[in-house]
Amino acid sequence: MRLLVAAALGSLLISPMGGADIERGLSLARARDAERQQFHRRYVIDVPGPVVTQFEVITEFRRLVIIAEDHVLRGDWMFTRGLRAAEDALKPTRGLITIKAQVRFNPLNTFIESPPYAIAIANETVETDRIPQYSLPFKNRDGRTLTSLIGVALETTVPAGRIGQNARPIAVMLDGKDAGHTIVDFARLE
Repeated sequence: MRLLVAAALGSLLISPMGGADIERGLSLARARDAERQQFHRRYVIDVPGPVVTQFEVITEFRRLVIIAEDHVLRGDWMFTRGLRAAEDALKPTRGLITIKAQVRFNPLNTFIESPPYAIAIANETVETDRIPQYSLPFKNRDGRTLTSLIGVALETTVPAGRIGQNARPIAVMLDGKDAGHTIVDFARLE
């Protein structure tokens, strides 16, 4: 019984976006650069640690703004004038939150591939995609062109109901150890 009540309460914490929310998101995408930057700033958390440098949250509302901004940059102003196209663009990710983290490696690392870093939400490790990041190509003493692994971008997407509108610790874990963390107050995000 307790699980059913908790599941019901969890689903009530996140309300689906309606037409007014979509209109507001599309309007924000058409706004001046300073306004858009101010909006995005609260979704990006810089971390002062040596390994994890940044966390980013993409809610359903912010995803709409990002998609609409991309259309505006490509000159497709019609996208931001109607609800139908925006609703269709959001369908595959309805009710999902994406969390990203940026991991920086020591410049003297000898990694051939990224260590198995993972994102944890409220101390629970979640399935995480790792995208390796390489340096610009450079020539070594032998004249060979090389690149080196300088970091990894981590990304996970989870149902919004799993997080709710609460403050949650978000961490990057490596072999069960915290490599960097922050607390995200999801109640302050749209």
